[in-house]
Amino acid sequence: MDEAVTVFYDALSATFDDAEHSVGERRFITIGYSSRRRLLVVSHTKRGNATRIISARRATAGERKRHET
Repeated sequence: MDEAVTVFYDALSATFDDAEHSVGERRFITIGYSSRRRLLVVSHTKRGNATRIISARRATAGERKRHET
């Protein structure tokens, strides 16, 4: 998860509402490059002033293509 945190520092990252998984709390998806130059998809929520990462994974080929166009 340490690498996933660095996605939030990518100036070209994109964050979207994750309405499909926002049951009980609002969730978001951020896609961006990590400090290790890997394109990651990070699911997260806000808890007070903190951001809680729920999951992180490498972007699929389709996600990569959409992000890079």
